[in-house]
Amino acid sequence: MADVIRRILEDNDRERLACAECGFIGYESPKIVVGVVALERGRLLLRRRSIDARRGVWTFTVGYMGLEETAKAGAKRKAREEAGAGIALGDILTDTYIARIGQVQTLFRGHRAELGIAA
Repeated sequence: MADVIRRILEDNDRERLACAECGFIGYESPKIVVGVVALERGRLLLRRRSIDARRGVWTFTVGYMGLEETAKAGAKRKAREEAGAGIALGDILTDTYIARIGQVQTLFRGHRAELGIAA
């Protein structure tokens, strides 16, 4: 089994994982998390986590974006799956990189679509 090393590529300034034998580069990319901060009559739409990690904690509807899915489609899907809510999305509320956990978190403003309440 070949050793994996960290090295800086010629045309780059960041260390990358590489195979010491063949030079294959193992690029590391952040996980993309999408969600929605939805208002309904001045109240936030929250859901309680039913799985680990952070079971029992109240949170916005958020989760990993799927392959072949836009950020908006992923945020709508998570709201539907986790809270049973049809959501109309507005602008991006925040787009944040959290280095310690390797995540890009994009949250949209939203409102319950079936109620027609402005976000």
